[in-house]
Amino acid sequence: MHALLARGAPYVQDELAQVEALLAERLRSDVPIVANLGRYVVESGGKRFRPALVILFYKLLGAKGSKEAAIELAAVVEMIHLATLAHDDVIDGAPERRGRASLWKLSSSQIAVLEGDFIFSRAFRLLNPHPFRVRDLIIEAVERVLEGELLQESLRGRLPTEAEYERVIAGKTAALIRAACAVGALCGDPELPEPQLERVERAGELLGRAYQMVDDWLDVFGGEALGKPRWLDQRGGWLTWPYIELARLAPDSALVERLRRGPLSGPERRRALDEMVRLQIRERFLQRAEEAVAAAKAQLEGLTVADPDLKAVLLEGFDFVVRRDR
Repeated sequence: MHALLARGAPYVQDELAQVEALLAERLRSDVPIVANLGRYVVESGGKRFRPALVILFYKLLGAKGSKEAAIELAAVVEMIHLATLAHDDVIDGAPERRGRASLWKLSSSQIAVLEGDFIFSRAFRLLNPHPFRVRDLIIEAVERVLEGELLQESLRGRLPTEAEYERVIAGKTAALIRAACAVGALCGDPELPEPQLERVERAGELLGRAYQMVDDWLDVFGGEALGKPRWLDQRGGWLTWPYIELARLAPDSALVERLRRGPLSGPERRRALDEMVRLQIRERFLQRAEEAVAAAKAQLEGLTVADPDLKAVLLEGFDFVVRRDR
């Protein structure tokens, strides 16, 4: 994603700086623990991928609406994302996030959950004055994120079906990326016809699915570049598509039975990885992500835009979703 932001920097860097300032302002408090939270959020940085999408689509559709509104909504989307991360790290027991201690490791699980709730509350306060059409998109996205997270929790400890896996990633990751693209487009053109908005939403959903698939691919086949331990999903009882496909292609394997009983040992993980490579699961999973990105780009081909050069940058940037190493 750094490559996408680098290519799009001339289009978004000023606005993203304003998003950073707004995040710092809105997470400020006289309560020391809340003030520390605000500093943690701003200093941790992150890719700011979702705010960048808001700004890029705002400009792609003509920047006809308020730039201030686009910046506020970019901050709202990022705050919602940060709140879910605070909760996710507690649920997953992840000690680190982007190479830094997770919020719960700095304090406690109880405080980290409350800090996530606080970020949610500030996000919705910032969202409140915006038009219903925009508020509805964000609220629907939050509902879908939480549904996806709840579905994932209900599936921990057992092998999900492929359809269940797809529903989880459509909710917990794709929904907010879809909303980021859509609210940016509506700020760019408040009169955007519904068929055009649907193209943007569909592109965002497909991009979000690819984004989560690559996260899951890296968890199994990547290194430590994500800033969290490898095979964290499996160790936490969440079995993603590579494990589902391993069970489909090698149903009688002793490793599949072991997956159903809990975390694998180091040697077992090595054998499972070797088996996935042998069955070409690594290549096919990445190919699925690439196909989702190609489908997202196809949705935008029919979109009427104000800046063809920016559209080319954005489409090129979509490809970096599957090329990233973190």
